[in-house]
Amino acid sequence: MLVAHKLFAKQAEEAGGKVQRLAVEVQRKSFHIIGGCIVCGTYHYGLKYGFLSSAFHATPVSTSSGAMDGGTGFVSLCFVSWTLEASRILIPAVNKWYLSSFKGLIREKEKKKAAGIAYFLPGAMVAALAGPPNVANLGVLFLSLGDAAASMGTAVGTIPVGSSERKVEGSVGCFCVCSALGTWCGLPPRIAMLSSAFVTTGELLAEVIGLDDNLVIPVLGVLGIRIALNPQYDKMAAVMGTGLLVGVALGAIVGATSTRKKAQISSAQGTASGQTVQYA
Repeated sequence: MLVAHKLFAKQAEEAGGKVQRLAVEVQRKSFHIIGGCIVCGTYHYGLKYGFLSSAFHATPVSTSSGAMDGGTGFVSLCFVSWTLEASRILIPAVNKWYLSSFKGLIREKEKKKAAGIAYFLPGAMVAALAGPPNVANLGVLFLSLGDAAASMGTAVGTIPVGSSERKVEGSVGCFCVCSALGTWCGLPPRIAMLSSAFVTTGELLAEVIGLDDNLVIPVLGVLGIRIALNPQYDKMAAVMGTGLLVGVALGAIVGATSTRKKAQISSAQGTASGQTVQYA
């Protein structure tokens, strides 16, 4: 993908429109895929050769073997990423160097706030804590490849999702790529498709409401596989319904309280105005 971008970037820029947007996403998502593969490879081979232990466990890990707890490794990398991002945001000279060095990879909205890497590593960490290593790695690959398909599909797509910038073609691409990836990695097709549906829905909702999909997708990938393997849809529906009712009730209480306070303030202002007129 990087080679293709290098060869055809100039022609894509001259063409403009969808071709240019696609070329930009190819460049961005190439590094996205490389980063995901590095994370998965390090976690996989770290476990294989004994210098890492699984982050998914119920009891504390003994350090006598010399293996580093996978969760500790992930959070260490998160702190490095967050420190670098904080330095960039707080120090203009660092931000200037960063933007010039990674020109074309940084979105406009990320120039004065944390970039995707600040969410990518926490997303991978939560995925590692939420499932066995092979499932966690698949969740990260869902992010690397599925999100890439979503972005490229949106770049060339024509059917909008409501009033958002997301396109239907992006969501279809994300679902198809994640389903194919899950099946290739050994999941039964039904499990792969159900987990991909969770990922695609989460990716779409994250885009619409402003969450960072780098954090959402790996977690939903792992939990989607767990839910598909052990369906509890009735309990999920009960929890969702209860949450909705509690939210509506809290909203009604807050709304009623606000209305009462406004009425009291208006009454007090009216009384004060009347007293002012009387004194005059």
